[in-house]
Amino acid sequence: MSIPAHTAQSVAEDRTRESIAATERERGRWARELHDESLQSLAGLRVLLSAARRSDPEELDRLLIQGIEQVDMTIAEMRRLIADLRPSTLDELGLGAALEALGERTAGGDEIEVRINLDLDCEAGRNANRLLGEIEDTAYRLVQEALNNAVHHGKATYVEVDARESDKTLRVQVHDDGEGFDPSAPTEGFGLIGMRERAELAGGTLELHSILGEGTTITAAIPAVHRKDKSQKAA
Repeated sequence: MSIPAHTAQSVAEDRTRESIAATERERGRWARELHDESLQSLAGLRVLLSAARRSDPEELDRLLIQGIEQVDMTIAEMRRLIADLRPSTLDELGLGAALEALGERTAGGDEIEVRINLDLDCEAGRNANRLLGEIEDTAYRLVQEALNNAVHHGKATYVEVDARESDKTLRVQVHDDGEGFDPSAPTEGFGLIGMRERAELAGGTLELHSILGEGTTITAAIPAVHRKDKSQKAA
């Protein structure tokens, strides 16, 4: 039985609106990151340089050293933001390598432990071709958002990421030991709506389980569609 044209058009329009809304929310997040981290760091550097102009030689040397350290920190922060916006590892090496690099960046120092468990067909030699760019992008962004939530909202100390292929399905699960939250309460800051939209636009589903004081688990199931040509570049 065919779907009426007006119904198909309505569904397509709804999906387009969802995609646009998700994109705008993500842009808003990056804008806040740039404002809260990089711009504030540069503003602090400007204050240091202004003070240096009015200081005596001994004070000038101290301020210059402090300014150089501030520049180094800002450069590192900008590199992190660039990697988060579009990691070159995802394009060049694939989902597995990109998730491992993301886990390392998230862990950073000793404040949080991130464990990455992978069983992907291409990396394991079960398929000569990588997943489609859309599928890799979706899985990566879901894990990225879940890690961001675990660190900044859940105050987690341990996060475990599982990405596995089986029965033509890519299953991605992120579990943290953080504070958890009430799923029925408004959670706009967590980006959960955008995560669910990403999964659905890729033809998959996303489930959330969270209990106050017991952490959060996010599980996505996405069709594991592979590229037909191994040399095909990332979408």
